[in-house]
Amino acid sequence: MIETAREIVACFAFMSALVFGTAGIIGLFRFPGPYSRLQAGSLCGTTAVFSIFIGSLALAPDWAMAGRIIVICLFFLISSPTGSHIVARFAWKSDIAPWKPTAQKRTADAKRQRNVIPGDHA
Repeated sequence: MIETAREIVACFAFMSALVFGTAGIIGLFRFPGPYSRLQAGSLCGTTAVFSIFIGSLALAPDWAMAGRIIVICLFFLISSPTGSHIVARFAWKSDIAPWKPTAQKRTADAKRQRNVIPGDHA
């Protein structure tokens, strides 16, 4: 019974890692600017890998292995966001500008908002 519950928790964690990883990859290709892409990549990397660690922790055969996985998780929780911060800071110091919508996009959005009829949900 306990083994089945551990396998279900591990399966759920691995599936959530798949979802987070896929969402991060889509964000890397869909987001317009370098900082939003960096955020998508770092969030994807942190949540997907951490979900894999949780699944591995659920399947750990003994306490020694579980302790090692916990130490790796703690190291990863410190190093991954720090690495993303270093890359973002380097990009900022290199004068890479954040993404701004173009004037054409802003006018199209303004027209779309003016043409919306209140109560119309089509």
